[in-house]
Amino acid sequence: MCFTMRKRPSEATPRHAGTIRRRLTLNPDLGTNSIKALKRAIALASFVAPTAVHFQDGNKDVYLSAAIQRHLRKLFDSLRRGEPTLSRASFTTFLEVVQGERVPLLAEERYKFEKFLEEWWIRFGLKAEKPASPEQKDLSKPISNYFISSSHNTYLSGNQLAGRSTADAYRRVLRRGCRCIEIDVWNGDSQSSTPEHPRDASTKPVSRFEHVRHLSGGSLHTVAAHLKGTVEEKIEKTRQRLGVEKVHSHSPRCSKSELSPPPFGRELGREFGTALDPASLARELDGERSSLRSRPSLPPDEPIVMHGYTFTAPVGFREVCKAVREVAFETTSLPIIVSLEVHADQDQQGAMVQIMREEWAGLLVDKPHETCPNGRMPRLEELLNKILVKVKRASSSLDNSGTMSTLSPNSTIDDDASGSEDDRLTLPNGAKKPKVPICESLSALAIYTHSEHFTNFESPAAKNPSHIFSINENKILELIVSKHHELFSHNRHFFMRAYPKGLRFDSSNLDPSHFWRKGVQMVAMNWQSWDEGMMLNEAMFSGENGWVLKPRGYLSEDASADPEDASPHHTLDLIITVLAGQNIPLPEGTSNSNTRSLRPLVKCELHVEKAEDRHGALLEAGGKVRECEYKQKTAAGKTDHPDFSYVKNDMQFLGVQKVIEQLSFVRFKVEDDAPRLVSLRDASAGWACIRLDRLATGYRFVHLLDANGNNTSGVLLIRVDKNFH
Repeated sequence: MCFTMRKRPSEATPRHAGTIRRRLTLNPDLGTNSIKALKRAIALASFVAPTAVHFQDGNKDVYLSAAIQRHLRKLFDSLRRGEPTLSRASFTTFLEVVQGERVPLLAEERYKFEKFLEEWWIRFGLKAEKPASPEQKDLSKPISNYFISSSHNTYLSGNQLAGRSTADAYRRVLRRGCRCIEIDVWNGDSQSSTPEHPRDASTKPVSRFEHVRHLSGGSLHTVAAHLKGTVEEKIEKTRQRLGVEKVHSHSPRCSKSELSPPPFGRELGREFGTALDPASLARELDGERSSLRSRPSLPPDEPIVMHGYTFTAPVGFREVCKAVREVAFETTSLPIIVSLEVHADQDQQGAMVQIMREEWAGLLVDKPHETCPNGRMPRLEELLNKILVKVKRASSSLDNSGTMSTLSPNSTIDDDASGSEDDRLTLPNGAKKPKVPICESLSALAIYTHSEHFTNFESPAAKNPSHIFSINENKILELIVSKHHELFSHNRHFFMRAYPKGLRFDSSNLDPSHFWRKGVQMVAMNWQSWDEGMMLNEAMFSGENGWVLKPRGYLSEDASADPEDASPHHTLDLIITVLAGQNIPLPEGTSNSNTRSLRPLVKCELHVEKAEDRHGALLEAGGKVRECEYKQKTAAGKTDHPDFSYVKNDMQFLGVQKVIEQLSFVRFKVEDDAPRLVSLRDASAGWACIRLDRLATGYRFVHLLDANGNNTSGVLLIRVDKNFH
């Protein structure tokens, strides 16, 4: 006895191999056991590959697993109510009532299953996420009335201490929809300058002794990065000579939890088996300077981009600007905000201005918009295809002598203290090293986006239309508790930027939804890590080209509304039933041959603001943010084409009060629940996250992404019942 089944063409299967055959032999002596074995074999055969459903009008084949086809046929049978075909009236009612679609007059009077599925699929779609309509986006509001997809330390490709700075990182995030990027700028290597001792044309050349003495400033980070590269190169050569397999940082065998900060100062020397004093570091720098400068990305006398006082390798500022120009408006004309964290001296700042004017000619906003009067922020539609620079204002009060005192943490908050500035080296008297003064020509580029120190919401700076307060995540959480009315009111009119705390060495992320709900426009994310925070960020800006209009009550025109009733709130009843899956990805570190042993379960989280969170109760003892409390999961299915109809598959979130749809999210996470002798570091098989106002109702396909945020062929068939009252 044999059976034949169509198999989906793939790269691994020759075209002429259109069928697969398996021969099953029945042993009459085994009786019932043989029949059971036959049924198991047939069941397994149905998961060899999804089979095709051909759409004639669309002229394409749609591959659906047997489990998904069974559920869709069962739905069709229930809709036709015993009749041979489905009537137009029943089909219309289903689309309007269950699917929530606006249905024009359907063409056919009666529908067979294939025609029913084709009409449904092609004309209306089954995606769980409603499509965004960029062409219908309201661009008429002031730019501070939008949430903006933002990146922290954009240049890094790895963790915050030892990752590599690359221009490709800017291409990647811009193409993904990020519209606020960060560039940390430092002096290019020069013996005559450090960030704390800038060049001055009137002074004598710095002596060898002075250069060595000040090595811990502008040059130490470059030496550290170069030493790291040298050691890595030697390790790689040794690995190749010994034939040892290379383990990447994203490998399951390299756990993030094992990450620890690399040694600094004299401990660095011990790590490498030698004592490194400033003089020896200077000799190392002199010996390798020519090789560093031989790289095309680090031209002489131009600033560099990197995370200072760490082991991160630099990239040239001009190279970064070229990369931004290359892809800035490749996918959208909506503007970009470039957040500059400046550590370079004033000579190098002048070079920065020249480079930006050259590389961003025609794009750079360097004067007020002609139709925008003083005192008004421009509308989004007035800045299409433009690049705005965010930087501090020039100040004559800054002391270049290096004796400027450090303000109390309780009296002010340093803007742009994103890691490298926040962790500035400490002077012998206990004060942090002073920030670099900004020159007039660079400051003049901050037309609508200039950085200001935050002291309080009553300061004159807090009323300037173009100011931006950049504040550490922990401090904003404190303000939510102590000044939540003032915080919300400020963010209706003016920009605020939240950035991760300095202890996130592993490039982990904050939960951006807490900050969006307080009106914070720019929540800077570490795009190096696709964790829960980045999943929520992906959901917020999916298909929106990086700018999302705030909901009603959060806009500057809503200033008279009370913050407590700023936006319409509703009580939510949400029921999600997981029906089946197809091509569920395997967790990292799992062999591709283990698809039949996969036991996927689906976790679902509803991210909403609870009533007590509005006054800061989201903080637990110790200042830690409370985890999401609305969590449920299904029981485990079988194989990478699971059918969940035989297990617990419904997840109910009922009576959830005061929900703002535009600021709430549903997150799906598929995990492998198969027992193993050795547990996986991460059992995650795929994920999806959808903003609640864009979660479609009815029978829908959830498309899964992998651990790096990339699309997969994995899908879940679910039913969504969403009601507000």
